[in-house]
Amino acid sequence: MKNRELIYTAIQLMEENLKSDMTVLSLCRHFGISIYYFSRLFKGITGYTPKSYMLQRKVSEAGKELAGTDKKIIHLAFDYGFGTPESFSRAFHKVTGLNPSQVRKIGKWEEKNFLRPLTREYLEKARTLSGEEPRLVILDEFHLVGIPFYFDLALKKDLSKPWSDLVSNASLVKTRVTPERYYQLQYWFDNQDEGTYFFFIALQTTGLHSIPIQFTGKTIPKQTYLHFRHHGRANRVGETYRYIYESYLPDSEYTLPHLFNFEFYGDDCKGPDRDDSISEIYIPVTLPPA
Repeated sequence: MKNRELIYTAIQLMEENLKSDMTVLSLCRHFGISIYYFSRLFKGITGYTPKSYMLQRKVSEAGKELAGTDKKIIHLAFDYGFGTPESFSRAFHKVTGLNPSQVRKIGKWEEKNFLRPLTREYLEKARTLSGEEPRLVILDEFHLVGIPFYFDLALKKDLSKPWSDLVSNASLVKTRVTPERYYQLQYWFDNQDEGTYFFFIALQTTGLHSIPIQFTGKTIPKQTYLHFRHHGRANRVGETYRYIYESYLPDSEYTLPHLFNFEFYGDDCKGPDRDDSISEIYIPVTLPPA
């Protein structure tokens, strides 16, 4: 088994055994590999030490149960392989800065405290994109006409229906640029719940006059952007966004001045279900001070 495959398999085993007393040492024995070598490989591929990843994932899942169920804290501690409620509380506080009793009282689990499971798809995407530096570009003001709608990620629906409505009615937009230039804008508000977005799927137009009643228009201001490329199917674009917001931007000095970003589907976009398709992602940024 190649080293990268070994780490992917190890992550899967960790995820399957979050509610157990599995240790990094027992995992290493399972693979017949030294803990030193395993730890070096794991951190090199994931960015986490195996001990830190396992602890953060246990706390993440336990936190969801704390906020969303009435299961006793002592039972959660034992469920997730902690020997005592005290050791569970110490670990919980170390990861989140909160005590389990505080989360239970609040009844809400903040996204910032949650580490999602690392998947093969995400790690492969990060591996690909880490070698492809984004371009810094300036785009002049432009106009979009299309269909806005609210979207809750928890519902796990795709966007095929609104996209079908837009494409089949594109000819109604007489001011559209031809050949058609399609965009998907995501925007939000400062006080918006995490996991929810407003989407705007649209055509680029020459202006915002004569908009058909079924559509609405937006003007996108002149702005500096980081330009990334998403390789692969449309339903995998979340992995690219995860890399951008969780890996690339945290290690950069760019700040985010606007509450939106967008995707553009140009000549390299072969279709939503093609592995060889490429779409473009634009993240508005402010340059770091000189």
